[in-house]
This record gives sequence, structure tokens and C-alpha cells, in this order.
Amino acid sequence: MKDENKWFILTITAIEHGKYHLFAFYDHSEDVLKELDYLQQIETTKNESEYKASFLSRMSHEIRTPMNGIIGMLTLARQSKQDAKQGSYYLQQAEDISKYLLSLINEVLDMSRMEAGKLELESKPFNIYHLKAQLNNIFKETIEKKNVLFKIDYFDFDAKYFMGDELRIMQILVNLLSNASKFTDNGEITVTFRQMYKEDKVANIMMRVHDTGKGMSREFLSHIFRPFEQEGVEISKKYGGSGLGMAITDQLVKLMGGEIVVDSLEGKGTDFTVFLNLPVAPSQEYEDEKEVVVEQFSFEKKRILLAEDNEINAEICMSVLNSKGAFVERVENGQEAVDTFKKHAKNYYDLILMDIQMPQMDGYEATQIIRTMESGKAIPIFALSADAYVENKRYSKEMGMDGHFSKPIDFDVMEKELSEYFSRRDA
Repeated sequence: MKDENKWFILTITAIEHGKYHLFAFYDHSEDVLKELDYLQQIETTKNESEYKASFLSRMSHEIRTPMNGIIGMLTLARQSKQDAKQGSYYLQQAEDISKYLLSLINEVLDMSRMEAGKLELESKPFNIYHLKAQLNNIFKETIEKKNVLFKIDYFDFDAKYFMGDELRIMQILVNLLSNASKFTDNGEITVTFRQMYKEDKVANIMMRVHDTGKGMSREFLSHIFRPFEQEGVEISKKYGGSGLGMAITDQLVKLMGGEIVVDSLEGKGTDFTVFLNLPVAPSQEYEDEKEVVVEQFSFEKKRILLAEDNEINAEICMSVLNSKGAFVERVENGQEAVDTFKKHAKNYYDLILMDIQMPQMDGYEATQIIRTMESGKAIPIFALSADAYVENKRYSKEMGMDGHFSKPIDFDVMEKELSEYFSRRDA
């Protein structure tokens, strides 16, 4: 191979009192290449170490800042005992900051799982036109309050059902629209869905988020998808955010085998365009979910079996549910849940809330045992877990549970999801 670099060691030895000289060439290439490889590995390790140190430093700042806010607001709330209105304001502020902190933790965990190659994507039929309704529900009111036009258009589709992970596609669009909404104060924000072409029953789908906001500099565009990147300190101070949204979006698009393109001009606006190849669903005759009239679920007079080993979590859960009129019986592990459920007649409990990680017997095993009982076949069982990923929720259902509530529990969300569950079941 004439283009391959070679390294040799030459030794010259005098023979017979200098009458002859022996020239010996030793091919040193393999040793040199190994050395260069080791040096590259050292450099890579050094860069990774510096990146991790920088990442941890930034994470420390990003987590400590909201934590400081929460502790400060709770301190102020304690000090304002005589002023109920002021105390309520401080508690609301602490709750809002807590939600931001939780979203930050979720983003960091998403990044970690993607980098470790452990994030699983679903592939099931979904109606691409349903994305419009979801995006309108999340953004329309907020954007139009700023007197910014918001519209969503579809072009050239000859199918509506595709195979893919609808939740993760929504996550991509929500991240892009959150930025568009944040940085656009006048003009318009438009979302365009277009079927570009179709080959072998796989469609190339374009999704574009266009805004007439502040735009970005060409320099920033070159590293917009790096974690924690924001265009200047003033952006972080004025608009907030962790700087992880774009990195997660980029990773999700790559995980789906797609491509994301950014076009932006300072003072004029930004276009984010995502291209995904999505298989057309084998059938276009799926029945859309029937319109179910959702009746508000009430905990009033409901008998609930709560399996929770953590004292603080149990106290919070029982206090909230009791305040809503429920009768809650608490056990501390899966075995106690099975034994307690077995002692009562069929339909005695209206609902079981089952923690997953418990001593002696976990929530999954307890659920499977209860499902083998005649009285346990139809009892609604919902998981309580700090695991909040799609695959965790899917696994809970595979283990016989009817749903999955992630910790920290949002009891308003719990009530809403239970309303939908019982309305669907009764229908």
C-alpha cells in the first residue's frame, strides 16, 4: 500500500575492521501506530474527563439554583404565618420552581439514557393528524395571547396512519415549538407537515417549525445541539431554560434515523426542519378512539388499598387522598398487599395504588398474584414509581397493571387519568 505511512529503524554495523558495513532495516510501523493510538486514547479520555467535569459543574449550578429558590420560598412561607395570601404566593412559587427542577432532572435522565443507548423507541400505528390537536392544546392559547399568528398545515399526505413513536415525535415538536414561542413576540409561528415521497411503503415526512422571532447568529448555529448551549448569558437570564432541549431533540431525531436542519437569520426568524422516514401502517382502517364523555372521577367514599413502604411518600399520599374523601388502607410491602386484599370480599376496594420497589415482595409480583384471584381479575391497579419512562409504563401494563403514576405524584394528573380510565371502562 503505497499511501500507507511506514516507520523504520536503521542500524549500521561495521564488519571486519570497517572493511564492510551491515545496514539493517527494522519495520517499526506497528509500534509507532500503537503509540499514536495510545496518545489518541489519552487525548480522548482527557477531553471526556474535562467534558464530564464541565457537565457536572453546570449540572450543579442548574440544580442548586432552583433548589435555592425552593428553600428560600418555603422559608418565606414559614415566616408569613400571619399573612395567608402572602404565604400562599410563596408556596405557589416553590411549586412552580419544583416543576422546573423536575423537568430538568427528566431532561438529564433522557440525555443519559440516549448516550448509553438505553432509550427504547416504540413502533406502533399512530394518526399523524392527531399531532395537530395535541400541539394546539399545548401552544395555541399561549402563543395567540402574544398576538402572534399560530397555524398548523398538512400537505400531500396519501395516508394518515404511520408506524412510529408518537410520544417521542411529540417531544421533538414540543421542544422546537417551546423555543419558537419563547423567542417570538410578533409575526407568526407555523408548523408544516408534508409527505415528501414514498418508497417501499416508507414515507419521508417533513416537519417544519417556522417562526419570525429573534433568530440566531451563524456562529451559535454551529454548536446549537451541544448540551447546555445557549446563545449568551443574557438569553439564559431573560428566557430561562436549561439548554438541554435542543441536544435531546437532535439525539431523538438521530435515534429515529432522521435528520434535522436549522436555518436562521438574526432579527428575522428561524426554521427547524425535521425529516423522518416512517413506515406506512399496514392498515388505514384503524378506528379512531371513540369519543368518550369523560366524567370527573371523585375520590369521595372510595376505598383504596395503598402499598407504599416509604413513610413520607405514604403520609403525603394518604393525607391528600383522605382530604379528597377517600378511605385509604396502607400496607408496607407487596406481601402485605396480597394478604390484605385476600382478606376482603370481592369489590371491597375500588382501587389499588401499588408501589413498585418494596421489600419482601415488589409491586409487580404482588399484582400478578392478585390477578390470579377471582376477586382480583377486575380490580383497577395502578403503579406508583419513580421510573417515568415510556418503557417503564409499558412494562407496568405488561405486568397486569392498568396504569402507571410517576413520582413525585401530581394528584391533579392522577385524578384526570383516573377519570379517563373509568370513563373508558364504563363506556
